[in-house]
Amino acid sequence: MKLNSEETRKVIEAIEGSSLSASQIIEIIAGSQKAEKVIDASGEIILNIDYTKTIEQFITDGNCDWKSAAITSKTFPISPEMTGKNVEVSAKIFHFNRDISSEDVISEMDKAGYRPAVLMELLVLGFLFPELQRQFPIIALGSTWRDAVDDYRVPCLDVDGSGRGLSLRWFRIRWDAYCRFLGVRK
Repeated sequence: MKLNSEETRKVIEAIEGSSLSASQIIEIIAGSQKAEKVIDASGEIILNIDYTKTIEQFITDGNCDWKSAAITSKTFPISPEMTGKNVEVSAKIFHFNRDISSEDVISEMDKAGYRPAVLMELLVLGFLFPELQRQFPIIALGSTWRDAVDDYRVPCLDVDGSGRGLSLRWFRIRWDAYCRFLGVRK
């Protein structure tokens, strides 16, 4: 593909205005043939969420090496108004570069015009950018599940010695500075 000078300028502006790392940008440019993978001019990630699929289907599509057994359609149901729809959202990965509480993350996202992502949005991000979670954990604070001891848990794309995974982390913790959070434009 050959870009003209105007197209090249727009690509450079989008890259400079994004919060993506060099390796993320290279992955996108060299990236897969997944048609849904798009970075717009503002550096936002366009996610197409197909709510005709179940959470289990999304998890299978995402090819994680492991997942928390508690992440199911029963514990994280899709809202009835979304079921059966295809929805396009603009998302951004937030990094605060400091230890931060979940409440402060949500407040900072709100100030920027975003809301915390839900599980389905996180799963689509993991599908489109499967290697991203190897660099840092990515948390979706917009989906919570109350466990047997009444603690709130949130989904997280991360890694361990077994490879890429989908875990649940406590909502009420201070997140380490290396964590990232997926937000969706309101």
